Amino acid sequence: MFPWIGVRNMRPKGIRTVFVCLVIASIATLTSAIDAKCSACVAVATSLQNALEAERPRNHLDMRGRLDSKGVRYGKLINYKVSELRFVELLEGLCDEVGDRFGLQGGQWKKGKSDGKLPERKALRKELEGYCHRVVEEQEELLQEALYTKKFENESVEELICRTYAPKDCNGVEVEKVKENAKKDDL
Repeated sequence: MFPWIGVRNMRPKGIRTVFVCLVIASIATLTSAIDAKCSACVAVATSLQNALEAERPRNHLDMRGRLDSKGVRYGKLINYKVSELRFVELLEGLCDEVGDRFGLQGGQWKKGKSDGKLPERKALRKELEGYCHRVVEEQEELLQEALYTKKFENESVEELICRTYAPKDCNGVEVEKVKENAKKDDL
């Protein structure tokens, strides 16, 4: 339009920038916006509880691979119950399982398929999986600590995840407040 001031060259870049910003804003809104957050959180907690119950006893992790000149092994013997491997195996595929087992029925996330046609059900599944990934990501350190300190054996997984750790998904306290209280307790 006005080649002497460079408007012609700036116009497509400006439109692209606005478009990219709108796409990013809509994706950020979609990941935090899910219908029936509390029942979605309960679905995630139920799947984690099922994974904990289905877990088979395992031996300690033997990290003593080195031998000295006398044949004595060096290294660590790690209890599987407090190993990072156990934590990773529990969370591996958790969100896929949540998406497979739960659907939005009558405004609540319940076991079974979602109401609606196939494209809508697929979108709802992805929505629930995204929510699951977000919850696990936000609470990863707290979940790992709960697993290592055996809180899941004493307290309900649903109670811990949805009411204690979840950021206001089921009228719980915010994760930051839980972390602050834990730091105060350590002092």
